[in-house]
Amino acid sequence: MKKQSKSLFPFCLCILGVLFLFNALWSQQTAAEMFEKALYLEEAQGDLQKAIGVYEKILAQYPDDRSVAAKAQLHIGLCYEKLGLKEAERAFQKVIADYPERLEEVKTAKEKLSFILRTRSITGVADKGLSVRLLWSGPDTDSVGKASPDGMFLSYIDHENANLCIKEIASGKTTIVTTKEPWGKSYEFAVSSCWSFDGKQLAYGWFNKDNSIELRTIDTDGSDVRVLYQQKNEMAFPMAWSPDGRSIAVSLMRDFYKSYNVSLISVEDGSVKVLKTAKLLKTAPKNMTFSSDSRYLVVDLPQGDDDPKHDLFAFSVDGQKEMRISKHPADDSVLEWIPGSNNLLFLSDRTGTQDAWIVEFADGQTRGEPRLVRKDLGQVTPLGLSREGSFFYRLGSEMTDIAIASIDLEKQALVEPPKILPLPVVGANYHPQWSPDGKYLAYLSNPRSGPGGASKPALWIRSADTGETREITTNLQSIARPCWAPDGHSLFVVGNDGKTFLGIFQIQVQTGQTTFFVDSEPGANIKFIAPAPDGKSVYYTYFEFAKKRCRIMSIGLSNREIRELYRQEAPPDIGGLRISPDGKNLVFGTIEPDGSWVLEAFPLPGGPPRKIFSTKANASGVSTAPFWAPDGKRLLFFMDVSKGKDKRSELWSVPVEGGGPQSLGLTIDMNPRSVSLHPDGRRLAFSVSQPSAEVWVMENFLPVEKK
Repeated sequence: MKKQSKSLFPFCLCILGVLFLFNALWSQQTAAEMFEKALYLEEAQGDLQKAIGVYEKILAQYPDDRSVAAKAQLHIGLCYEKLGLKEAERAFQKVIADYPERLEEVKTAKEKLSFILRTRSITGVADKGLSVRLLWSGPDTDSVGKASPDGMFLSYIDHENANLCIKEIASGKTTIVTTKEPWGKSYEFAVSSCWSFDGKQLAYGWFNKDNSIELRTIDTDGSDVRVLYQQKNEMAFPMAWSPDGRSIAVSLMRDFYKSYNVSLISVEDGSVKVLKTAKLLKTAPKNMTFSSDSRYLVVDLPQGDDDPKHDLFAFSVDGQKEMRISKHPADDSVLEWIPGSNNLLFLSDRTGTQDAWIVEFADGQTRGEPRLVRKDLGQVTPLGLSREGSFFYRLGSEMTDIAIASIDLEKQALVEPPKILPLPVVGANYHPQWSPDGKYLAYLSNPRSGPGGASKPALWIRSADTGETREITTNLQSIARPCWAPDGHSLFVVGNDGKTFLGIFQIQVQTGQTTFFVDSEPGANIKFIAPAPDGKSVYYTYFEFAKKRCRIMSIGLSNREIRELYRQEAPPDIGGLRISPDGKNLVFGTIEPDGSWVLEAFPLPGGPPRKIFSTKANASGVSTAPFWAPDGKRLLFFMDVSKGKDKRSELWSVPVEGGGPQSLGLTIDMNPRSVSLHPDGRRLAFSVSQPSAEVWVMENFLPVEKK
């Protein structure tokens, strides 16, 4: 026995050594995983305080993992810098002092410290009192409103009923300013808004029965509604109200986005003064603001034709002068005019990040060079600058990814729960579509643009066998709703090439070559498409704003012959299109007068539609595009059965030739969109979104005027 115990001793030591090594490796892996979690909180969700907490846990729990710890300490500084807090300086100093061997992190920290000190000496921004506060977050956070001049209220559009509302910042109390009938009975609704300088009124756009947007004003208690401007086929989006109360600056879209004007509308009589006219929607301004003396309107406009980068322009309100405030290759946009001063606050990426700058403009002239006042502000949506200098803004990002789940329709069971696909870009992927042979998955990816760039969706292909991905390069400036051609060698999309508005194009998968088929006319949109299984035509929905109707059309691929198959008054719009595998039925979704979603189908090549199914519940796919079961006899769709904040969806089926809907008892813990069923009938691909929107206020950040 002694001999046996002796022989076991080295073995036990070996086991202990392995366990020790395993524990060390596990600790390193855990530290790395915690860092990835913190990075996701910081960059994807924008929850900087939570991210700092996780980074600090890494420092406390894994101080010996100096590689991860140095990165965590650096990112603590980056988070504090974004929050505008002086703790950033101390955090960067700790990187230099505590991790001298981590050359890359030390280099970044030194650059950040140098910039902080240099910026402080240039701008004169006071350290004391600077604060950044989160005011509002969640899926109902709105971005088309404004902060009141006294900084006490926010105007916004209610997502549920599209009424104009006011939120009291201190208490969170909400006041509904406009009243409209429920969806189904009325399709009128409020759009963007801005405050009068005295804070007693709001100007807002109102989408009316003519499918136009009229300009209205209303007292904040909901009384004294006035229609200032109303013209058929025109859309007036209020952008700013002059300090003298006489004019409202609007972006005036004409002929349904064919052209737009930068205009002033008189508050007294509704008369219009056009300051600038342009033809293309993509050149529309991001923001406008009046000078403190109401003599000038400042607008950001493109630097040139087809250029996504903007410069700052000033227009005299009498329409006589147009001046370029900034002429710089960077992308500049208006934030706000600083009340009671000659200074304009603007956003620019001229340092490589989105920063806040100030430039002085008086008597029609720029005075001096722009001054940097806030580094790395981010891609914000400005909501207003209070009289006290508090800047209100919105930060928003929607993380959209593609998930794959395995199901068994016969057993009505979930075989494998949804898993997010590992793709080159995280949080920017959507609209997956399986190829007819099931070997490839096409999808769209739209990552956040870099400095000076424009957001542009790209078409990608992923191999189902190897997981390899590649981008299909095309000449299109926008791409939406890809659908495979029956031969699997090309896809049809809705897009534009710079010459069209919203047209149907065919893209060759191997070469990226595009073929144009049909465009939308002014005042109309091509929305959903469905290629015919025989490869001879493409069906599409055609929403005509000006004519208040929606039609289902087809175009022949060889002869370009266009036919109308169905029409209805609009709104409501027609949701999505799905053609049966045998090409005999075309299904679409719409809304009934009582607000119910309804699925209808009609036989091809034509005939009266018949109702398949209707529900008042929010059904994923019903209002957009249900998907066919492999047998071609049933339609499948997900019903939203979420409770509270817990997302949950249930798979249902309904026979096309008659019979009630039936739950398949198959549920997933998310709300899928753009669902595509693999030809094997077992794999579901769909996109899932995590919307994130926040309203913040930054106080005491403006430069201290040097006397």
